[in-house]
Amino acid sequence: GINAEYGALCLGRRMSSKPVPAMVDPCFDETFYFCVDQIIKQGSLLGCQSRLLLTVVRTNHAGHKTLLGSCEADWRQCLDKAEGAQLNFELTGTRSDCGVSVGILCVRIKILPGLTKRVSSDILKSQLTSEHDRKIERERLFLMYTKQWWNEYLALRDSHADRLVKIFTEDEFSSTQLVCLLLSPLQSPLIETARHAARFVSQIPCVQSHAPGGSGGSEQWTSLHGFLVANSGDVESHCLLLCSLLLGFSLNSYVCIGSRPKGNSHVWVMTLSDTAVPTFWDAVTGQRYTKGAGMPFKTIDCVFNDKSFYANNQPSNSISKIKFNLSDPVLWKAVSEEAILSMRSGKDPLNLQLTLTPNTVDPYHTASNLEHQLKRLVRDEREGQDLSTHWNENLSHLLLPAISAYETERAAGVTVDNEEFQNAIRHAVPTGFTFKGYPAQFNHMNIRQIFRECMRSEVCSDLITSHGDQLELAVKVRIYPYPENVVACWVMFACQYRCIV
Repeated sequence: GINAEYGALCLGRRMSSKPVPAMVDPCFDETFYFCVDQIIKQGSLLGCQSRLLLTVVRTNHAGHKTLLGSCEADWRQCLDKAEGAQLNFELTGTRSDCGVSVGILCVRIKILPGLTKRVSSDILKSQLTSEHDRKIERERLFLMYTKQWWNEYLALRDSHADRLVKIFTEDEFSSTQLVCLLLSPLQSPLIETARHAARFVSQIPCVQSHAPGGSGGSEQWTSLHGFLVANSGDVESHCLLLCSLLLGFSLNSYVCIGSRPKGNSHVWVMTLSDTAVPTFWDAVTGQRYTKGAGMPFKTIDCVFNDKSFYANNQPSNSISKIKFNLSDPVLWKAVSEEAILSMRSGKDPLNLQLTLTPNTVDPYHTASNLEHQLKRLVRDEREGQDLSTHWNENLSHLLLPAISAYETERAAGVTVDNEEFQNAIRHAVPTGFTFKGYPAQFNHMNIRQIFRECMRSEVCSDLITSHGDQLELAVKVRIYPYPENVVACWVMFACQYRCIV
């Protein structure tokens, strides 16, 4: 990696350090301030169970981020020390490095201004021990309940033993988690509609991890904070974020676990209408599907959100035969909502209310720079084939309406009438000339990678290396910014030339 940075989440606020060179013992020298006024109004600092979540991310030369390690820390360990505490936190690896120590992060924690009366070490130890014991007891009771629930489910039908009913998973902290606790309604002024949310999530790079030895997908699911910090993740991470955003819009949303038509397991998102009519959302592509032919999903074995978990109790798990009245115990076996709530009671509500950060990319200046770089790459490619290059700036400008229509269709899910673009091309392209265009969309701004991917397309490659009478080329780049520095980068190539019969 070229750079490394670490992020922190505490009391609902996210912070990140400045990037430093990736090396052995990188020196992170940052100071973060978390306001505790709200906690003091609600009670004592000692009773606040908000954890400090620490993550370290590595960025390579191409700008791709990797979540190296993470840990949970209790900042209250400084309450019994007048001058604060310097603590060492062990970072554990994620995915294929799950459970492996990747390093020690040294953090100094201090309350400002200093406490007029510090907490005694005995009281602090007693408080932390009491909370830990209550947590262990909650987990023990819930585990006993779920074992009984699972045995009852298996007894209902022999085929239930083969269904993908996943109540627990492992998070990036190597802790076993109830899947419902990985979700929380997420609201942001940066996301205006449910379709906007789906478009945003779909533009976050999807990187599917595999278990060691290539034995399939990893069983570790990443928290919303870890996913946003890494700015990339697997299908499960995309689904958790999209479902949380849809819950933030008060939609009846669930994560579905089932399979694709070829039989391989898969995860996606579902929203239900008041009449139990499902709409399925592919979190990686942003596409929406209604129940019927043409769906990339075949079966559903269980669904869950932040408050509920349902296992399919019907004879068939085929979507075409499933009834989605989740409140019917004959059709769906539910985990007690009270039991789920008891597990959530030990979670910090402030940290569950994540905030999305605004995009810092200048879309117009960046797009202009990318255009200049693309033109150089096209010129070099054509020179290698002894072809001259002439650019038509007016034609390049006319490509903007087409790109805008493409993005609107992806973001809003509606077909845009592009009559103005077609009329403009007819007026701008001289009589007897042929016009060709090729649009492509990317979720990154690595211009060399963009050009390589475009050249892999036979249509685009033929366009860029076209030769003809009075041939002129055009290119336009348009960047649509989303939160977390996520972008939809559109590139459109075009050319016009005189037809010779």
